Amino acid sequence: RRSSGAVACWGFNGYGQVGDGTTTDHLTPTPVIGLTDAVEVATGTYHACARHRSGAVACWGYNSSGQLGDGTATDRFTPTPVLGLADAIGISAGTEHSCALRGSGEIVCWGGNRYGELGDGTIDSHPMPTPVRGLSDAVQVLAGANRSCARRTSGAIVCWGINVFGDIGDGTTIERHTPTEVSDLAGAVDISAG
Repeated sequence: RRSSGAVACWGFNGYGQVGDGTTTDHLTPTPVIGLTDAVEVATGTYHACARHRSGAVACWGYNSSGQLGDGTATDRFTPTPVLGLADAIGISAGTEHSCALRGSGEIVCWGGNRYGELGDGTIDSHPMPTPVRGLSDAVQVLAGANRSCARRTSGAIVCWGINVFGDIGDGTTIERHTPTEVSDLAGAVDISAG
C-alpha cells in the first residue's frame, strides 16, 4: 500500500490475485486497478482485500469458496466490493476466508467454513459477510489458515476453526465453530498467526 492510497502487487497471478485485470504473473510491483484510497491491505492464499478510507472493503483473486464476499464463487481479476460492508475498521484474509472488524466491535467473516473458521456456529460456507457469534467487543481480527482469532477490549484472545494441533489454544484439539477463549492468556496487545 502506497502513501497515496494506491496498491501494488506482484508474483503468481493465476487467479487474478495481483488485481491488474489479468492472470499474467508479475515479477515487479504492478498497480491494482481502481484502488486510490486504500488504508489497509490483507492477503490470503490466492486472494487479497483492501479497506477503503470510507470503511468499504473490496477483494480480488480466487473465489471458489466465496472468500471475496461478493455473493458469488467467481474469480475476480480486479477489486470487487464486499456486499453489505461499509463500516470496517480492520480486515484480515486467510486460506479460503476473509474477516472484517466493524466499528461496533463486531466481526463478520465470509468464504470457506469447512472447519468453522467463520465463527457462526456452522460449517456452511458463506459468500457474503456473516456475523461471528457472540462477539461484540473486538479490537483486532486475524484470519489464518482455516481458523480465525480476535483480540477483545479486555486483552483476552478468542479463536475458532481448526484445532487439530491445538491451534485454538484452549487446551484441547476439539474443532471450535464459535469464539473460544485462549487459556491462561490476559492482557494481550497484538495477535498473529502462522
